[in-house]
Amino acid sequence: MRPIGIFDSGIGGLTVARAVAEVLPDHSIFYYGDTAHLPYGEKSPALIRRYATEITRELLRLGCGSIVVACNSASSNALDAIRAEAGASIPVIDAVHPVVEAVAAQFSGGQIGVIGTRATIDSNWYQRLLERRGFEVVSKATPLLASAIEAGFHGGEVSNALIAAYFESGEFKAVRALILGCTHYPLVADQIALALPDSVALVDSAESAAQALKAALDPLSDGPEATGARADRFMVSDLTESFTLGAQRFFGQPVILVEHKLQSAKG
Repeated sequence: MRPIGIFDSGIGGLTVARAVAEVLPDHSIFYYGDTAHLPYGEKSPALIRRYATEITRELLRLGCGSIVVACNSASSNALDAIRAEAGASIPVIDAVHPVVEAVAAQFSGGQIGVIGTRATIDSNWYQRLLERRGFEVVSKATPLLASAIEAGFHGGEVSNALIAAYFESGEFKAVRALILGCTHYPLVADQIALALPDSVALVDSAESAAQALKAALDPLSDGPEATGARADRFMVSDLTESFTLGAQRFFGQPVILVEHKLQSAKG
């Protein structure tokens, strides 16, 4: 089986990689975190498309047979470009469509909340997809939260203060569910839950994306790997000690990060 290529602007997408590893334990994962350019959430759509297509091209060059866009900002702003780069024969799973489908399967109408980076919310991608399914959407950009989590400030005073500031206006108190529209946010899901009524369900994209990938790959299975063993690779465009320490938190087990420059960035 060809490796699964997964990428994000940083290491937050390792929450998706962890879900993929649980759902598809026999598949190797090639993960790429574009730490040199994070966060994508504050970049222009054109720049996000450029970074996302370059990473897709590199993962395909490394032999990946499928692509998971473990980044809501890239999923919302660059999906068409990523699919064009990958070609029709390569399954591409984004972070947005699967979670919208999961919400639509669980709820019928009413208000659904969405939080994410500025690029994700400004794209209106979640809003349009949910409205097409009959939901009223309450959305809010929470741009500082992902950066704080990436830097290791979660589960404490910094993330609590940011969550309190973002939720103090109370616009999400009447929603049926809140979509965590950033792959970093599962690490502060318990803190976010405390800022909301018990009736509000939290939905993140990791499990939905993993299940969508499994459904896409099952009909395409080309048999077991010759060795029968996984050979995961975890790459970043800029390696620092903080990213190395953070990777284990996101993936849930030891991770060896290596710096890997894109072909377009070499020379």
